[in-house]
Amino acid sequence: MPVRVGVTVDCADPDTLAVFWSRALGYERRSSPAGSPYVTIERPAGGDGPPQLVFQRVPEPKVGKARLHLDLFVEHAGPVFEDMVAEGATVLSRTDAGEWTTRVLQDPEGNEFCLIGPD
Repeated sequence: MPVRVGVTVDCADPDTLAVFWSRALGYERRSSPAGSPYVTIERPAGGDGPPQLVFQRVPEPKVGKARLHLDLFVEHAGPVFEDMVAEGATVLSRTDAGEWTTRVLQDPEGNEFCLIGPD
């Protein structure tokens, strides 16, 4: 039996995070029932790639560092980095290892992720 993997992110504002991550990943929003606490984004039809992301509205705020995060591997990190910061990401750190750069960022609600690739 094939298995599809989805990643769910608890958050205060699923719509805002869906917009941020849709732009960052080139994903499309899927319809949700009215009043649903979930907003789902995934690759366009026929696209290969990472799992769908589901943003789930929860009442409690984020506390501490997440134990799970996304790593985004790109061919040219510089332009992607600039776009993500323009969309609302904040920079936590940067590590250079040869040709590869790893930037640790946060989305608009403070969820950490890494942007990895040559500059």
